Amino acid sequence: MNSQSIMLIGGPASGKTNYLARLWKALQNGSGQLKSVEAPEIKYVEEALAHLLQGAFAPRSEKNIEESRRDFTVTMATQDDAKQIAMVVPDVTGEIWNDAVSSSELPEEWMNLLKESSGALLFIRVHSDLNVTPLDWVTTRDLLKMDWADPDEQGSIPTQVALCELLRFLQLTLRKRPDGGLPRVAIMVTAWDLLDAAAKKSGPGTFLESEYPLFAGKLEDVDSLEVKVFGISVVGGDLKDDPDFRKKFFEGDFDTAGYVVKQADGVVSEEQDLTLPIAWLVED
Repeated sequence: MNSQSIMLIGGPASGKTNYLARLWKALQNGSGQLKSVEAPEIKYVEEALAHLLQGAFAPRSEKNIEESRRDFTVTMATQDDAKQIAMVVPDVTGEIWNDAVSSSELPEEWMNLLKESSGALLFIRVHSDLNVTPLDWVTTRDLLKMDWADPDEQGSIPTQVALCELLRFLQLTLRKRPDGGLPRVAIMVTAWDLLDAAAKKSGPGTFLESEYPLFAGKLEDVDSLEVKVFGISVVGGDLKDDPDFRKKFFEGDFDTAGYVVKQADGVVSEEQDLTLPIAWLVED
């Protein structure tokens, strides 16, 4: 059985916990490319799933690092049982990644976790209040040269600069996949359902080019990683501000809620399989 460690990376409220909760449900149901074989009880994921089932998103993780660290391992299999994968998911808080960007350093423990991983999910949330507005190319280029060690300056770091720094950590640390292939990074654009119709139609890759051009350009130049961009909606609509969707959500089947958006060769497609990004990370 192949054993691969997958790292979840993203700032606070970037969608990591809610995606894990929805993924957990999909694995249990076996409704996607992957299904769970052994599923240990994971309290915080179950609690997050309970929030989603009640039409609410999971609250942000507490900031106490030791209390909020929740690593887990789940054994998955393809639908035909031809392949099994033991996926180890070390869940590192968004605050840890903020600190890493500010100081350009990670604690040794987290660096070791990255070095043990052959894949990562890098989360970016649409319309998050914590996203810092992208700057023009010239200004952003200058910011990349600055020393971010002053914690008082954290809040001013443009989101796309932070994403470039996180990608740098992955380039430096991720190991090759068990088959010898390059490590893989799935860019997860979460809360995809909050975008307008035109942005959705253009696809997640185009969204990054528009909103985070520096980061999108960085992805084009990476040759030490395989990268794919996904749009993610864990419920399929706006639970907070769309009463019609909220009513439809409670009347519908949660097992079919949510979707993943892919973009390849100019074609944008949508699938109701929340396991797709993980399946891509671990496939041969």
